Amino acid sequence: MTSTKRAFERTLKQWGHDVLLQRVLENGNHSKKMEQITVRSVGQNGLSNTRSRSEEDEGIVTDYDSVYYMEASINPKEGDRIYEGFSGKVGKNYTVFVIEAVSPNRGRFGDVLFWTVGTTREK
Repeated sequence: MTSTKRAFERTLKQWGHDVLLQRVLENGNHSKKMEQITVRSVGQNGLSNTRSRSEEDEGIVTDYDSVYYMEASINPKEGDRIYEGFSGKVGKNYTVFVIEAVSPNRGRFGDVLFWTVGTTREK
């Protein structure tokens, strides 16, 4: 019998990609330090998105621009930023998403198996 946590880790290994996570501080500012993490993301047209608003002919629509799945050890917070395609070079294109909703996916005994977060594109 395969555990959900191991199946999720295998999914990240095969289908995940690296992004940078910038933590929000207690005072509302963001940390200058960024962490590289591996995530799996689903865009607006994904089939199983968090916080579904309605089901349409096209599929399920969410309130978020993108939904990310993260390992249990990440412990994301609302207000954290995710940098997609950031290389650290000046003038390169990248996209910044702000985490708007965080939902832990828990196992049988209440342990967090992985996180599902809804994000919106930062202007």
